[in-house]
Amino acid sequence: MLLRYIRLNPRAPDRPDPMPYTAWRRVAWCCHVLFAVAVTWPGQALVNAPAPFVLGLPRQMAWVAAWIVAGLLVMWRLDAARSRDSRRGSAPARAEADVG
Repeated sequence: MLLRYIRLNPRAPDRPDPMPYTAWRRVAWCCHVLFAVAVTWPGQALVNAPAPFVLGLPRQMAWVAAWIVAGLLVMWRLDAARSRDSRRGSAPARAEADVG
């Protein structure tokens, strides 16, 4: 019911976006840096124990899987923001289209 309401009543075009494409690019960059730290020595040492299982996985494997899912969600939102900005013809999307 709620999803149907959201689809039928999109936000007004004069309202600003909660996060523009450039902000999502910064979030994606930070997420990838944190991901690299989290799955290598400094971050992996925090969860270095085989015993308690998380959703049936050892803690280290669940840690890496959680970071992969987080990266997937950030990249999904980044792509949605890029396509939204390219439909509107904003400057960052046009500049990327000219390069590629």
